[in-house]
Amino acid sequence: MKKLFFIVIALFLFSTIANAQFDDLLKEVTKKVTDVELLEEKNVTTSIEDALPVAFWLKDLPEMIDPVEPESYDFNLEPGYYTFKLQSYCLKAGTHGPTKGYGYLLAPLLGKRSDLVYNIVSKSVNHPEIAQQDIQVLLWGIIYGAKFTDYSLDFQNRVRPLLTAAEIVDLSLDLKNIPLDIMPDDIKAAAQYYKDLRGRLTNPSLTYDDISRYAMAQGIAPPEDPFSKYIEKGLWAHIGNGFYSRAIPDGYPTTNLELYRPAYISTKKDNMGRITLLENNGYKIEISYDDEPGRDAITFDNNTYYPVWRYTSIKLSGEGEEMVLDNPGWMVKGNGEALKEKPQILNNEGGAVNDLNSGTINDDPDFGEYKGRIDRGKKTLKDFDEYRKEKKLQDLKNKQSEYWADYHTMEGLKAATNPLNKKGQMNWIQKTLNIVTDWWNSSSGALAGDEGSIDNGKKKVIISKFPAVPATNGMQRIISSERKK
Repeated sequence: MKKLFFIVIALFLFSTIANAQFDDLLKEVTKKVTDVELLEEKNVTTSIEDALPVAFWLKDLPEMIDPVEPESYDFNLEPGYYTFKLQSYCLKAGTHGPTKGYGYLLAPLLGKRSDLVYNIVSKSVNHPEIAQQDIQVLLWGIIYGAKFTDYSLDFQNRVRPLLTAAEIVDLSLDLKNIPLDIMPDDIKAAAQYYKDLRGRLTNPSLTYDDISRYAMAQGIAPPEDPFSKYIEKGLWAHIGNGFYSRAIPDGYPTTNLELYRPAYISTKKDNMGRITLLENNGYKIEISYDDEPGRDAITFDNNTYYPVWRYTSIKLSGEGEEMVLDNPGWMVKGNGEALKEKPQILNNEGGAVNDLNSGTINDDPDFGEYKGRIDRGKKTLKDFDEYRKEKKLQDLKNKQSEYWADYHTMEGLKAATNPLNKKGQMNWIQKTLNIVTDWWNSSSGALAGDEGSIDNGKKKVIISKFPAVPATNGMQRIISSERKK
């Protein structure tokens, strides 16, 4: 590097080199110095810009189902909604810890050292004898360039089970030999901080608290940051193998992680394409429709007509119990757009009926209710298209009819069962109603382009490949392990 520096000085002395050429060369040299010295910035690069798309359709999941904490933290799970309290680690020193009001999104673990970081966090599950604090110090050292051989022998021996021989050799190389005084001013402060941090990490006379105080920014994060985004807490993302996850860190050493895997729900449809049965594991929802002439349309002003399907009954059953809801409501038919022609309504004798709504049930909608469902449906369709766009998939133009059928079925069932849809109801009723939640979320995942499965058996979910990243600059990146807190 000194040789490179003197080459630059020599070039400066040659007047035959134009100023513009020299400026270009100096910029190139500065870039190379930066690339070498600030490897710390490249070892783990995951940021909010890498965040997975938000599975917006799961926003209300906690209002529908209570999560359960499994006895085993093996992360080999059947469909369900789960909560875990996990040991987690900071992947960004010099930043503030999670505080109230700051949301996190999940993103892939990226960077030159990402595989090594993942391996260590994964192996830690099989080594409960290794303290969480030691693992944190090791991770900071890997990210910020501390030589493994600079640690005390006692520390090396404690964490050695987490590393292979090749990894230890790699971590023992010293690439930190560039003098700070030739670095650009805008990166000199960061380089000095990393150098000081490496010294503290490998100083056997310092306690973990001493190191942590230096690694963690003190005080409260600035409330307003023009370069940050607002992200609400508890947003979901699809992390593969049919699982969705969200992370709510409780300080960097502890993360409350939730996982949701919607069950595959078998369905039956009639010859008009309407769902007549949702069934899973002995629980059923059976739907009957009113097919009397003219009952598939409604008018609010006797001038404009809109398509609907009215329910005659919805039957819930499970655990040897059953309940029938008579005339429980309606759902929008198709995309809900006004009919171009007035429907032909016939009475039992084949004569015309002037009043389209003659004999309607009390649960027929008013115009506000009807339009509300259409408007919500359009917004949700737009959100699905945005989600697919983020995943670089085609829009939903060729699947719109499928979307509208599923969306309006979900809306109709949710409204029809609303008086029952309260957590704490009889166990069999709640499990039966959960079928609607799982079916819609499974259908939504398929529409969004996430992989689905008809297998409701156990599947392994990998959580440590998706750290939680903050929307606010100056906050920590946090990776969860599978170790129970």
